[in-house]
This record gives sequence, C-alpha cells and structure tokens, in this order.
Amino acid sequence: MEKKQPGTWIANYAGILAILCSFVIGSLVLVNVGVHVYKNIVENNAENFSLRASLSYVATKVRQCDRSDSISITEEEGVPILVLREELQSGTYRTMIYCYKGKLRELFQEEGMEYKLADGLEVTDLTKFQVNSIEDNRLQFVAGNGEEEENLVLSLRSTQRSLEEQGLE
Repeated sequence: MEKKQPGTWIANYAGILAILCSFVIGSLVLVNVGVHVYKNIVENNAENFSLRASLSYVATKVRQCDRSDSISITEEEGVPILVLREELQSGTYRTMIYCYKGKLRELFQEEGMEYKLADGLEVTDLTKFQVNSIEDNRLQFVAGNGEEEENLVLSLRSTQRSLEEQGLE
C-alpha cells in the first residue's frame, strides 16, 4: 500500500477550492454582464415604445377627424402644428397637436380663441415632431427623441382638398 504524504490533502482541497472560487467569480461576472444587457434592452424598448405610441396617438386622432376639409397643417413660432377641426352642436372646435419644449402636446379649443404653445396638455416626451403633406392625400409624421426617429405615412380616406390647395403647405 502506498503511504500518503502528510499535507497532500491540503493541496487537494486548495485545488478544489480554487476551481470552485473561479466558477463563482465567473458566474458573478456573467450575471453582471447579463444585468447590463437586460437594462439596455429595456431602456431601448421604452424609448421605441414612446415614439411608436406617440405616432399611434396622432394617427388615431387623425382617423377620428378624417372628414372633408377638417385636417390642416399650420406653423407658429417655427413649430409645425397639426390642426384637426370638428363641428359640434355648440360651435367649431379645433384640436392642435404639436411638439413644444421636448413634449408632444395637444390643445383643444373653440375656433378663433387665442392660445400660447405652452397652453397645450403634455402627451409624451418627444424632441421632434414633423407633419408633411405628400401626394395622394397622405400625411407623413416624423417623431424623434433625440437619438432615434420613427416615420408614419397615413392615407386620408376623406375627399379633402389637398393641403397645397388650402394654402397651408
């Protein structure tokens, strides 16, 4: 029988302990990297959701108001404004959608009333909002948050005069 030298058990346990420690440290590093990747994915999804939700919101408002000569584009203080008009029993009202001071805003008021751009209700964070009329009764919306931009082209169903004919383009 072979006689074991005293102290070899210490080397065996030290080797096992070193392997176990390297496994634990590697696992912690892997978890840390995974947490950072997951955090970045969640932040990017939240930013993309904000852009897509803002365009979806505008598209829904336009579809609700898609009647002849009820949609126009104006500009005030260098800010493009989407104007949606509607006739109610008490008069003509307009909903104005625009981006002002980093927020997408909506202002609903009776036609002809004075307003300031800061009066609109904040809908969501947005640094860029553009509205363009393109051929064949279509509107193009561009929303941006400083890093990314999303585009939406919406065809109007109404037989509306083109925005160029209204003198708004």
